[in-house]
Amino acid sequence: MFGHEIVSAICANYLYEYIIVNDDFSIEGYSSSLDKYCDKALLLDPKVDLFSVVPEFVGMKEAIEDLFEGKEKTLLIPLVFKEPEHYVNIRVHLSEDEEHCIVLFENITETTLAQQNARQVHNENVLLLEAIAEKNRRLEQFNQEMQRLVEEEVAKNMEKQQTIEIQSRHAQMGEMIGMITHQWKQPLTAIQTTGMLLKIKYEQGTLNQAVFTEKMDGLLHQATHMNQTVNDFQAFFTPSKSKSHFNVKETILSVSRLVEMEYALQNITVSIEGEDEVSVYGYANEYNQVILALLQNARDAFSENPHEAMQITLSISQKYEGVCVEVKDNAGGIPKEMIDTLFTQYVSTKKDGSGLGLHIAKTVIEDHMQGSLRVKNYAKGAVFTVVI
Repeated sequence: MFGHEIVSAICANYLYEYIIVNDDFSIEGYSSSLDKYCDKALLLDPKVDLFSVVPEFVGMKEAIEDLFEGKEKTLLIPLVFKEPEHYVNIRVHLSEDEEHCIVLFENITETTLAQQNARQVHNENVLLLEAIAEKNRRLEQFNQEMQRLVEEEVAKNMEKQQTIEIQSRHAQMGEMIGMITHQWKQPLTAIQTTGMLLKIKYEQGTLNQAVFTEKMDGLLHQATHMNQTVNDFQAFFTPSKSKSHFNVKETILSVSRLVEMEYALQNITVSIEGEDEVSVYGYANEYNQVILALLQNARDAFSENPHEAMQITLSISQKYEGVCVEVKDNAGGIPKEMIDTLFTQYVSTKKDGSGLGLHIAKTVIEDHMQGSLRVKNYAKGAVFTVVI
């Protein structure tokens, strides 16, 4: 056998694994730890050839023959991924007797992982800066739009009630921006992870059409979700200038999409049930803000009384008195001494509450839309009922 002991000693000192093959590509020797990179069962088969043991050489027969014929001095296959979590450079050299080739496996795992981590950190920083710039741009647009709306409202009506509504809307906007941040974190992470996976597979030459199509579909889905979130946010803060017919369930779903991520992080489940094709006549945007105020009120109630099965249920039904939406929570209910004055301005069940949210909600429903907003306790919590 050609120089097996010499090659073994050299490779042991330099931490290489190796295979010795003759000019018909039969294996004449290999290092004791080669099974880290090759199938051990194949190595034990005396009839197996180089292409079976090292599939990376499939299709490269002519290149190896060029080595035997002296046309080339060396052959390199860089950055080959070997399970589990090994990266190697595979080099082929012609021996001095020119009758054998030595296939060397150089372990470059540590260097490769360091490079990958560096690229990942760089890409994360780039994505973060781009995301911050985009958010700042959108926030600037939203702030400009809100400033315009505030100036119009103040110009139209300087009464105290209108001023309170504007202040409440500002506070609501601050909460909504936080919700948008929660909504965007997950798809941004998914987009980043998918992009890194496609890059690695491309560099390794393992990216096929099926994987590419699947991952790109996922990226488009995440982008659509983020775009929908922005559209919902923009629609939410665009005032309704005139009354119109709007679908109650679609309106409630648009509000739910804005809060679902934040509420899920707080282990609060929000479910919507009831009739799908029920419409009312009124101000759709103001109705949205009332629903959000009721959801936030339930969320705040859970902060005072948390438990393992926190649930908010919105039920839509058509009754003789109009279209009813019940917002029910299981947060323990409202203290009896406060339930009769709950909608009074500056009255709040929360320690740091302003007492404006529910008061404004009642004003919008009853004064602007000629409906009713009422509340009662039940065994597990409170039920708010909006009727238009």
